[in-house]
Amino acid sequence: MGEVYPKAIATIEKITPEAAGVRVITIVNSEAEEAAVNTAIAYQDAFNEADAKKTDSFLNFPHARVGANLQLVVAEKPGDTLQPDFFERFRTVYGWNHSCWDSRTVLQSNDKKVHLMVTFSRYRRDGTKIGTFPSMWVITKQDGHWGIKMRSSYA
Repeated sequence: MGEVYPKAIATIEKITPEAAGVRVITIVNSEAEEAAVNTAIAYQDAFNEADAKKTDSFLNFPHARVGANLQLVVAEKPGDTLQPDFFERFRTVYGWNHSCWDSRTVLQSNDKKVHLMVTFSRYRRDGTKIGTFPSMWVITKQDGHWGIKMRSSYA
């Protein structure tokens, strides 16, 4: 018997290790939506591990991103998305320590593509907020693999 929908996917977001944490819940209505939301969560987990190779495993290629500067960046293959020293520079320039979800909402979906509106915040080690970034992610099933195909954000 298949999954029963709708269902809730929850994560606990901790601003500091000592914090009680805040629950972020996403309602999904299909297996595709569940796979897409879990892909987004896994990507953020890999990003928080500062593991560029692992973050790439949750993308589909070519992968496109439009950032706050409105520049379209297309990564043709794994390894093209982040510079080798990205996380080191990110920590040095911004004091970044980790990112947390503020919200995740499925806007529309079919069995091969999900549009996900997300908001995440970036934090320093002491819990001070660097910024909050609303974003639109398109997550696709490509060759049997769920991955983030496109991102548009204000980050």
